[in-house]
Amino acid sequence: MSAEAADRVIVSGSRPSTPPQTSWFEFLLDEMLLENHLQKSHPDPVPVQLVIQFLEQAAKPSVNEQNQVQPPADNRRNRTLKLLALKVAAHMKWDLDVLEKGLTIPVLNMLLNELLCVSKVPPGVKHVDLDLSTLPPTTAMAVIIYNRWAIRTIVLSSFPEKQTKPGPHQMNMLNIVQQEKELTENILSVLKEQAADSIMVLEVTTSTLQALHFYLLSWGSVL
Repeated sequence: MSAEAADRVIVSGSRPSTPPQTSWFEFLLDEMLLENHLQKSHPDPVPVQLVIQFLEQAAKPSVNEQNQVQPPADNRRNRTLKLLALKVAAHMKWDLDVLEKGLTIPVLNMLLNELLCVSKVPPGVKHVDLDLSTLPPTTAMAVIIYNRWAIRTIVLSSFPEKQTKPGPHQMNMLNIVQQEKELTENILSVLKEQAADSIMVLEVTTSTLQALHFYLLSWGSVL
């Protein structure tokens, strides 16, 4: 081996190895891992990617003994995955600017509906009919976050999106893209139907927001 080759070996051997990316299932095995992971200066995966991974796994359909595809199971594993996604979003202070850039409308819809459920927002009751001042702070804040996102999403969806022509290697993804597009359109339709109610909710919450700000910042401890 030449001296130059030996030097290359020494240099490459002295380089710090890149730690492997933490897999989503590892967070199920160690309840302290998520908190430690999010405290890193450069976590890998990044928080938004973790939300996607947790919710994708929780939304996976199951297969029964007859090999029939069933809706995602309502079991401890999936509930924990959803809770982990909520904890990540809470760590991000529910920053909609960041969440909207990193998550699709269907994923954000799933995340926020889970937030409403965990925060014990009364099911089957229109948000506009709720008196937020009488609700627990975490419940009221969940309603406010959801309706802020609803109005923001309606406004953002009114701007035309740049269409990209798929290449030959992307053709097998067209079906998945089309399914997501249809799901997005269905969600937008529901949000637009509820737009007037969402606006009313936000109009009456201006005086409530300052009082709830503390709970938004400390949501991680609540979840």
